[in-house]
Amino acid sequence: MANPFANDIQNDSQLRLAGDGVTGKPATNRGRNVPIRQLHHHFTRTTRRRWAMTGRCLTALLGGYAAAAGVASLIARLLPVARAEATVWGMIVSFLLYATIALWAFHEPRLVRVAAWIWGSAILSISLSLLMGPRL
Repeated sequence: MANPFANDIQNDSQLRLAGDGVTGKPATNRGRNVPIRQLHHHFTRTTRRRWAMTGRCLTALLGGYAAAAGVASLIARLLPVARAEATVWGMIVSFLLYATIALWAFHEPRLVRVAAWIWGSAILSISLSLLMGPRL
């Protein structure tokens, strides 16, 4: 049995020229009337936005965790109370700090500023806690 739609579109070049394949109108992007030659710019912009959102998510999740853990270690090391109590206070503060960092990472419009502050504070707090050594 022959394909009844075989004569509609013979190859890919005709598909690109015909647009929707029925009316002969130019191909559009979700009703925005974007010709095919301009779709490249749309996909480039979309790809950049997706990579930016991926970077923002990774910075909020991993960088926020590292920063909160570093600050918790510093608090546990620097508070002048018993070690167990200082550790508990460090953990309480780290939960609040992690939530605040995650919310701020998606509120701030500039990804570079978010990454610099979060990763910078994580590196600084972890390196300070490693330089100070364990609490005796």
